[in-house]
Amino acid sequence: MSDINSPKKSVEALEVSKKPVVWGVHLIVTIIIFIIAFSIIAAMFASKPSVKKWGGGPPASVGVETVKLTASNYPVWIESYGSAEPLTQTQLVAEVNGRVIEVANNIRAGASFKAGDVLLSIDPRDYQIEVDVAKSTVADAWVKYKEELAQADVAEQDWNIQPGSDAGRDLALRKPQVAAALASFDASKARLAKAKLNLERTQVKAPFDGKILKQMVDLGQVVNPSQTIAEIYSTDFIEVRLPVKAQDLAHIQLPDDYHTPGNTPINNQANLPIVLFEGELGGKTYTWEGKLVRSEGAFDSSTRMLYVVAKLDNPFVSSEQLPALRVGQFLRAKIEGTQLMNVYAIPRRAVSQSNMVAVAEEGVLQKRLITPLWTDKDSVVISASPQADTINNYDKLINSTDQLILTPTANLAAGTRVKSLNDVNVNEQLATNKSLIFPVKKDTKPSDNSPVTLPAVNKAAANSSTPTQN
Repeated sequence: MSDINSPKKSVEALEVSKKPVVWGVHLIVTIIIFIIAFSIIAAMFASKPSVKKWGGGPPASVGVETVKLTASNYPVWIESYGSAEPLTQTQLVAEVNGRVIEVANNIRAGASFKAGDVLLSIDPRDYQIEVDVAKSTVADAWVKYKEELAQADVAEQDWNIQPGSDAGRDLALRKPQVAAALASFDASKARLAKAKLNLERTQVKAPFDGKILKQMVDLGQVVNPSQTIAEIYSTDFIEVRLPVKAQDLAHIQLPDDYHTPGNTPINNQANLPIVLFEGELGGKTYTWEGKLVRSEGAFDSSTRMLYVVAKLDNPFVSSEQLPALRVGQFLRAKIEGTQLMNVYAIPRRAVSQSNMVAVAEEGVLQKRLITPLWTDKDSVVISASPQADTINNYDKLINSTDQLILTPTANLAAGTRVKSLNDVNVNEQLATNKSLIFPVKKDTKPSDNSPVTLPAVNKAAANSSTPTQN
């Protein structure tokens, strides 16, 4: 029995001897874990940044894009549009009836003609016969008139030999018969003149220098008086009606009101406002120059705009640099306006919808309320003179020492410290980017009056219909 139980006791003794070893391993692992955890916690506390007290250091500055403003004079140009229309456009009509026997080459649509050119001929034979008949009538009336004069001379001699009563003297001297014969002679001459005039009218002549807009009759056709032969227009001038908004009229010197300081009307066209026209022909853009000659007497009831009229001289003369205009061609226009003196020209994207701008004054952002004198697609023009303000407690004056902020600042409060990312003068940018939609020729307009575009840092914003929110 003892031999059988001895292996069992050996196994139990072995298991009892292993227990202290297992507990030792667990203890070592636990200690290692605690050490690692403590190291991590200590590292976290060691890397935590120190908390600075409020006001313990200078606040951070926000980087913004700025430009320097310089007071200058700003030429105003008012944009408009219109179609080229001839100064004179009329219908050429027949004055006599008959069959067309000849048509000139320059009666075709688009052809040019000179005043007095024969454009169309009507069969003249009937009218030539009327002239011949009228001539014979005149000759017959002349003979009868001479006969009455001779009989009157005989009657006067008889009266002198044997005078009668004064009451019958005129009748005895055949004065009524002489007057009737003279009237018949004059009437026959008038009929002859009319017959000659009708004969002359068989040749339809051009009344002025111009072009054919549309041909209405052709060879062999029978025409009647007052029937339209062709539509024609003159080529000496082109007129363009240009709509102008009521608020823009304050910046235009209308020809009707154009006076000298002595209130004397100025008739010299050299002093009239310039109008620059731009149009496309053959895929190319060309510029023509005209003058503002008059304004219409009333506002358009549908658009509430006043139409002014510009005139272009010799618009149908082509050259290597400039092609001839076409009747009905659409033209964009810029009308020369007044010049604003001592103003700031602010890029449009720097102005909010509420007419607020942001400036950097000694490194601090300030909001300013402005009063625009003129606004176009590129710029907002304000006075550089001090302006008192009693609204919203905002200072309207922008000082020459201020730097205009172009960066949107809607989320920045007044008083925020800012720093300029650049040092650009707005006038230098104007000189660099100087351009016109329709450039003014140096020989026709002084350079100091030439309109310029303002710096377009953000073209998308500058070309938008409303300023971006500042």
